[in-house]
Amino acid sequence: MIVTKVENIRPVDVDGTLIIHTRDTITASERIDVVDPLTGKNIRVRINKAMVRLLKEEHHRGSYILVWSRGGYEWARNVIQALDLVPYVHQIMSKPLVYLDDTDVSGWMKDRVFIGPDEKYKE
Repeated sequence: MIVTKVENIRPVDVDGTLIIHTRDTITASERIDVVDPLTGKNIRVRINKAMVRLLKEEHHRGSYILVWSRGGYEWARNVIQALDLVPYVHQIMSKPLVYLDDTDVSGWMKDRVFIGPDEKYKE
């Protein structure tokens, strides 16, 4: 059994949050290639620089950074490695498919934070 002895946990999703899957043309500074764990081929994605910066800031504030993805822990790991975020992430896991709780998630986790890739954030 793993016991995480912190209360300031920041779950961070991968797809649509740290990276964006897009067919649009993106500059070299806005993109990375991530190895698909199923095929071994690179997938080119857009970096959401605002959310990457926020993840780093949350780490520096003492938050426990938990990264997850519905694409699985291997995909999440590969994205974190491609983004050079390994020093800022405490844990990586597959995104939960369901949760067992007597209270709806909206009853205990009210704050959702998201900054879109085209929004200005501390530049």
